Amino acid sequence: MSKLYCVFLFLGLAVSLRHVRALSQEEIAAIKTGLRPLIAECGKEFGVDEADFKKAKESGKLESLDPCLFACIGKKMGMINDKGEFDVEKSSETVKKFVKNEDELKKILEVIEKCASVNDEAVSDDKGCDRAVLLHKCMEPYRDQIYSTILKAKWILMKFCTDAEHSLEEHIGY
Repeated sequence: MSKLYCVFLFLGLAVSLRHVRALSQEEIAAIKTGLRPLIAECGKEFGVDEADFKKAKESGKLESLDPCLFACIGKKMGMINDKGEFDVEKSSETVKKFVKNEDELKKILEVIEKCASVNDEAVSDDKGCDRAVLLHKCMEPYRDQIYSTILKAKWILMKFCTDAEHSLEEHIGY
């Protein structure tokens, strides 16, 4: 179950959580707790600390951060493959395992399919950095739909990364 959580965690990574009305404070805290180890690990690699990330998020300028930070996080969650592409098949398979409501599943799969087109876009790197930005831009208009579906279908998934004594890596098996 934690893989689905992490897929959607990435979808919400570049979204300012204070604007997502469907999430409770507890759920926001769970997301932040789950993101913290990924931001820290990838942040070390790209020279971004938690304070930098928080400042960019609060100012609404996440795009000012190195896009490779987001690609790094996406790779750790299996959404961006080794070729730097959005892994549509893996993301779809993961969603199908955990979202059982047909209408909700259909909505999420439609978003994934719409955003598969990011793999056809010309990018300047093969690391997934540019692709991560394109993926965020594609999914941004659907964020409320995706969050609403998650919360209705399996909001308990939000709790998988709340245990501060265990890293996200322990939860997803990396």
